[in-house]
Amino acid sequence: MPQEIHLTIVCALSKWIENHLGRVIHLEELANYSGYSLWHMQKLFKESTGISLGKYIRERRLAGAVYQLSASDTSIFDIAMDFGFGSQSHFTYMFRKRFDITPHEFRQNPGIELHISPPLHLIHQKQA
Repeated sequence: MPQEIHLTIVCALSKWIENHLGRVIHLEELANYSGYSLWHMQKLFKESTGISLGKYIRERRLAGAVYQLSASDTSIFDIAMDFGFGSQSHFTYMFRKRFDITPHEFRQNPGIELHISPPLHLIHQKQA
C-alpha cells in the first residue's frame, strides 16, 4: 500500500513538473505541492524512481528542448531560456553532457535519434 501511495505522489509530481517546464522549478515549491518536507519528498522520489528529483527535472527540460529543436525554428538561445537554463552555453553544456552532441549539431542532423524517456506519469498510467 505505501508503494502505491508513493507512486501516486511521484505521478502527481511528474504532471506538475511537465506543466511548469517553462520556468525555474524550485524544489521547495514541489515539496509544498506534495505536502511532504523537502527531504522526505526527495527521498520518496528517489526510492520510487531510482533517480533524484533534480536529475528528473533536468531530463524533462532537456526532453522538451529536444522536441523544440526538432519541431521548430526557434533559436537555440530562446529554447535554452524557455526551458529554464540560465544561458545558451549552460544549455549546450548540459545537452552535450546528456546526449554527447550539441543542440546545433542535433538540429543540423535531423536523422539523429536521441533516447528520451516519457514523463513518469505517462509510463505509470499505461501500467495501471
